[in-house]
Formats: sequence, C-alpha cells, structure tokens
Amino acid sequence: MTAIRRILLATDLEPHSDRAMERAVQLARQHRAILTALYAIRAGKERKPLDNLPPHHIEAEMARHLERVPGAADLPLVVVACGGPVGVAMARYADLWSADLLVAGRAEPAEGLGLTSTVEKIGVIGRVPLLAVADKPFAPYATALVPVDFSDLSRPALDIAMTMVPDGAVRLLHVYDAPVAASAAGAESSEGSFADDFARLTDGLPMNERAVATSVRLGGPVDGIILESRMSPRPDLIVMGSAGRHGLGRALFGSIAHDVLEHMPCDVLIVPG
Repeated sequence: MTAIRRILLATDLEPHSDRAMERAVQLARQHRAILTALYAIRAGKERKPLDNLPPHHIEAEMARHLERVPGAADLPLVVVACGGPVGVAMARYADLWSADLLVAGRAEPAEGLGLTSTVEKIGVIGRVPLLAVADKPFAPYATALVPVDFSDLSRPALDIAMTMVPDGAVRLLHVYDAPVAASAAGAESSEGSFADDFARLTDGLPMNERAVATSVRLGGPVDGIILESRMSPRPDLIVMGSAGRHGLGRALFGSIAHDVLEHMPCDVLIVPG
C-alpha cells in the first residue's frame, strides 16, 4: 500500500481552513508523518491583508494557528510562506519536498466562484494525491468509496484508499452506460460480467483478511457516485483517479472530479494519473 510519510497542507488561514488543518494533523499522527504547512502569498486582485506582511510574520501566524489544533504540539511541523500563484506554489513545493499527500480545504461557494476553485488550481498542476477536506474530522476515516473504471487510474486510487482507511470499509463502484433500449433484466445480468475486472483490480493487494465490497450501477458516472454515496454505510471519504491535464475549463481537472467535488458533502481524495 501507499506509504504516507510527508503531508503538505495548503492553507490560506481563512475561516474555512481550520477543517483541513485539523484533518492534516490527524493524518500526520495516524501515519507518523512529517507535516508541512504552506501559505502562498497572493498578488493582484486575490491579495488579502495577510499577504502584505513579511513572510516570517505569516509563518509565525501559521504556527500560532497550528498550535491550537489538538494533537499538533508533539508533531514534527514545518511552516513556509512563499510567493506565487497558489496552484504553482503548492505543486512546486510538493515536488521539491517529495510529498505523499497534499491537503487543502474546500471553501464555501463565493459570489461568481465555484466551490472547487482553489482546489482545482492546485489539482490541475499537481502530481500528488490531493485531499479536499469538507468535513470536520472527529475521527479517522472509517469508510471509503472508490469509483473505478478499470483503467490505469483505478489501481492507484484503490491503493491509497486502503492506506487512508486501514481498518475500515472500502467499497468499489463501477458505473457504466448502456443503450437506452436495454431491458432492466439485461442490465442486471450485465453486472456479473464485471466480477473478473474487480478481481484483477484487487489482485495482489495486502488485504489483511479484509473484504473489499463491490457495486455496479447503470447510468452516468456522477449520478451513480452520488446515489452510491447515500447507501449505508455512508462513506466519509471518496477516492477517485483523475486524468486531467488536457483541454480547457473543467477538462483541466477532469469534469467528473469537478462535479464530484461540487456535489459531495464528504471529503474527496483525487489521485492524479
């Protein structure tokens, strides 16, 4: 399974950032990882009052915020403030530091802005798994939903899901389209045809006698993921691969990843291709 030894927290110290900070601390303790908090000093229209301070003053403010998070006091922590666009700054530092996981908060929607604007700025450029935090972390992740299409993106997503939820439940979901004319009975009989695909996907994983549940839905991928996320036990984490890096707009990040981030109330982990 994927080892998480270096966690990079992207923070802007805005009110919504406390949940990402708390989750990053919880994960660092769980995986005995080094935690680095990075603040990108903004310019132009995005500039905030804090960006006018010298970097060492911003770093002191970051350290003060981290000290308030339960469990952070005895962690190996690093705080860094640097200039540049947020996506570029986070991606560059993640590469230089060889981060295993990048954690960022999902802000509430603002006027004229999508929910995922900052997360997508990081995700478009980054090559590190990106955890977008929405929920307050009362406990470690217990249930993960992993949408898969059996492409090369599926195995890395499952691998890191097993790492993020080492003692909980992992559920694989495949959503597929079929001709409108297909009968309900035909659709049901098609589900069994994916058993071999699921078996190949999980082959060789250290399961530790833990079963991975599988599910198949007929329809569009985003609708299927939303419906599956409402099934009991409800996941507190969705892990999915995203090819991204092509086209414009949503295609830069992957339209499915974009829509899942927009509609899911739980945390979402995007694993780049």
